[in-house]
Amino acid sequence: MPGMESILSFCRALSSTKADIITIQKATAAIATEYRLGRVDIDISIREGFTPNAGTKYLTLFQNPNYTEYEEPFDFRFRVDREGEILARLYPLKGSVYTDAEEHELELIANISFFYFGRIRFADVVEKSAMTQYLTGLPNSGGYIAKAVPIFKAHRAGNYDGYFFNLKGFGLMGKKYGIKQGDDMIRQYAAKLADFIGSDEIVGHLGGDNFVAMIKKSRYDEFTKLLSGVPVTTIKNGQSTVVKLAATVGVWHIPGESTDAGDLIGLPGVAMNAAKNVLHQPLCVVSDRLLQQVAEQKRVLDRFPSAMRKEEFLVYYQPKVDSRSNTLVGAEALVRWNHKGEMISPGAFIPVLEREGEIGKLDLYVLEHTCMDIRRWLDAGIAPVQVSVNISRKDIADATLASQIIEIIGKYEINHRYIQIEVTETTDEAEHGLMTEFLNKLREHDISTAIDDFGSGYSSLSTLRNFNISMLKIDRSFINNETFSKNDEIILTDIIHMAERLGIEVITEGVERKDQLDFINKVGCFLIQGFYYDKPLPVDEFTERLQNKSYTK
Repeated sequence: MPGMESILSFCRALSSTKADIITIQKATAAIATEYRLGRVDIDISIREGFTPNAGTKYLTLFQNPNYTEYEEPFDFRFRVDREGEILARLYPLKGSVYTDAEEHELELIANISFFYFGRIRFADVVEKSAMTQYLTGLPNSGGYIAKAVPIFKAHRAGNYDGYFFNLKGFGLMGKKYGIKQGDDMIRQYAAKLADFIGSDEIVGHLGGDNFVAMIKKSRYDEFTKLLSGVPVTTIKNGQSTVVKLAATVGVWHIPGESTDAGDLIGLPGVAMNAAKNVLHQPLCVVSDRLLQQVAEQKRVLDRFPSAMRKEEFLVYYQPKVDSRSNTLVGAEALVRWNHKGEMISPGAFIPVLEREGEIGKLDLYVLEHTCMDIRRWLDAGIAPVQVSVNISRKDIADATLASQIIEIIGKYEINHRYIQIEVTETTDEAEHGLMTEFLNKLREHDISTAIDDFGSGYSSLSTLRNFNISMLKIDRSFINNETFSKNDEIILTDIIHMAERLGIEVITEGVERKDQLDFINKVGCFLIQGFYYDKPLPVDEFTERLQNKSYTK
């Protein structure tokens, strides 16, 4: 092999970490001399549309200025990946003739070139992949922040708003049209976002149906209008359909003094979560009040495990009274949180625990402590009343929930008649099926069940028809008026009579005034819960009430 030494020099030049293009060109010139080559080109072809600089890139490693005419070149093509190829093109000097061995050696040289430049190309692809969301080609979280950092460092971030947005109901789209069509809709959506942004703006795709963007403040109205409904096309059963994808949006009006891009995803993400899960509105803007609420919610979640271990959660009992005899006939177990002597309102922690999926632990905690109290009353010879315990709708997705409830009651050897399980009605079809199954399991074990807050929002008569319940709780909103109309009377009378004919007891909660009591009695409801008779009582006070169940009114 005549050019062995020059080939080895070429390999050393390419593999050196300190090699520059001049060193490589010198090593290539030595090979060209050995093999009578007048020019050596590397041609990197990239598929149109793959990168912003799509096209063909040429790199001349050697060109002898004394020769302008060459024999037909040797072309050696190598596919890099699905995006393109590398062509090593070697031009022999005029009149050069090569043996088969020499041609094989030229191919070896081309292979070495391919390996080196393919490695560079592969490194580019890897770097691009690490910063790009594979489905849409938009920057992922790392790529998004990397693009934003120079804007922050240049003290220009105050000209922008940061966005975090999530597509509404996109999971249902996937079920309706299929995963492949869902992916295609996401690609179309991403393409329209990319078309919208200017050269000095950024849009990113975090994966799934979550996106981020950094858009000029002057285009706030324009961009939020776009996010209210981006049209994409999908196909079902051979029919093309236009679907508008709307987003729930969190916005951070970036302060002018911001120089750190660290909050660019987190803060608008907090606002989006608040819009979606708390405010139930399409858009929320980061504010001091919102951040304070988030900090408080984080404190709740941080303290919750310790509070459970230390039994800081206390069970209070609000009496249920039969207004015909003014006699205590039942109670509802309500939870209070005593943290280092401070009573934390249920409104401050229950919604947080529900959103974070922790409420089930607290519900079972309350049930267990209720059973412990009932056991103590029985052992002390005090006749208990039936106590209702609330179970969140978030819990019922757990197929073992009914069994856990039955096990806890059994653990304290409590007669099932002393426990009632309250749930809130649902309009969600999937939840409806889970609720039905859950209630049926409890009733099979003679555990009383109740629908709470009936009438507080969307109420359906199918609740009475389909759910296997023992009691219906009329929400306070029905009686929270200064005066009561004929319509109020007709509606409540019919609900109460229907429930009673179905064998369902009815109780009204939130009764605080004598006129409310009189109205409820008039329409046929005599079981009462509310401040008119009693507030929620700590266990010691309620124990005393159990020993004297009569109210003087």
